[in-house]
Amino acid sequence: MDKLWYLKRCDIFSGLSKPDLDKVGAMAHERTIPKKEIIYTPEDKNEVMFILKKGRVRIFKLSSEGKMMTLIILKDGDIFGSMSLIKGGVSKAYAETLDDSYICAIRQEDFHNLIKDMPGIALGLVEKINQRLKEAEDRIEDLVFRDVPGRIASVLLKLAEQFGKDSPAGTQISFKITHQELADMVGTTRETATVILNELKEDEVLKIEDKYITVIDEKTLKEWAGKE
Repeated sequence: MDKLWYLKRCDIFSGLSKPDLDKVGAMAHERTIPKKEIIYTPEDKNEVMFILKKGRVRIFKLSSEGKMMTLIILKDGDIFGSMSLIKGGVSKAYAETLDDSYICAIRQEDFHNLIKDMPGIALGLVEKINQRLKEAEDRIEDLVFRDVPGRIASVLLKLAEQFGKDSPAGTQISFKITHQELADMVGTTRETATVILNELKEDEVLKIEDKYITVIDEKTLKEWAGKE
């Protein structure tokens, strides 16, 4: 698939004409980044917007003690580093590839020039930022109002919605998840995550094989998450 095909899959560019997509494509520099590589850190100036063409990217923060908190896992077509496009904006986070990933990068100055010529892009960017703010509000709600089992159930439901594929047993999350990775998503320890996952497995709410998690009983999982 060519660069323009991937650009059209990105929400903020999806409504552009072929000539306008050509202009964006001329400014977008493609990169292939191996799995488990840091794309940027809080110390970077980060004057670039990234478009994830293919792969998965984790955005996370580290506490002063070095404890990781995963903020979001991005999928094909998502943008990130977008706060750098707002004057004075910084990400204050890390971005790391979870798979071998194919990424387009657009410099801040080039993006600002695109917005002058194509104001619709700015509206798309605002919508995307609003979506991220809503997701952040949902995460805060989970942390404040749900216990650890509820947070794990909520995250699994979200991952199944975003990355799920049909399987004979139910909805399988399409990538492997370790207990530590899940713990990092909900702000708990690996040991606690293991106990809760084992209980969900024993109750036949989940099926876990070779680190692949399948949601068997969505209704019960929603009850755990307080969403029923």
